[in-house]
Amino acid sequence: MQIKGKENLPPRGPYIIVANHQHFLDPTVVGASVYPQQVHFMAKEELFKNALFRWVFTAIGTYPVKRGQADLGAFRTSYQKIREDKVLGMFPEGTRQKKGELGKAKRGVAQIVKRTGADVVPVRVDWNNWRRPIRVIIGEPINFEQAWGKQSREDLAEFSEFLMQRVRKLD
Repeated sequence: MQIKGKENLPPRGPYIIVANHQHFLDPTVVGASVYPQQVHFMAKEELFKNALFRWVFTAIGTYPVKRGQADLGAFRTSYQKIREDKVLGMFPEGTRQKKGELGKAKRGVAQIVKRTGADVVPVRVDWNNWRRPIRVIIGEPINFEQAWGKQSREDLAEFSEFLMQRVRKLD
């Protein structure tokens, strides 16, 4: 694995990592890239139905989210993690995308950023079809107020997309 831009990481939380999502191992790769800091990820609630998986995911700080709806419990957990100075990891696309493509961002990430005021660190993971080392590119932190500062729901959707554009531009 090649990691570029690790110097861009804040020395400690709270902050939110936003990354592209193409492979089921993305949370592991992103988490290893920012080690020794622990990243707390949302994961689809279906993964928590199996008792062993639920235990493992909970032990590593992952928490469930109901996809396709505004999951107030997942939002509250996210806000709590930021209040506890943790590092939150999010995939704004909401699900894995085809290799090489980045999907449209959902606005939940912007809602959490707006509510908590946490800085955002964009991260891009390039898998390269296993022929070369996996590349992880870590961008400079983004402050919501400085970068955006708007408050409407439409603006939140635009800010989420702005964050994904920052991930796309990392190289």
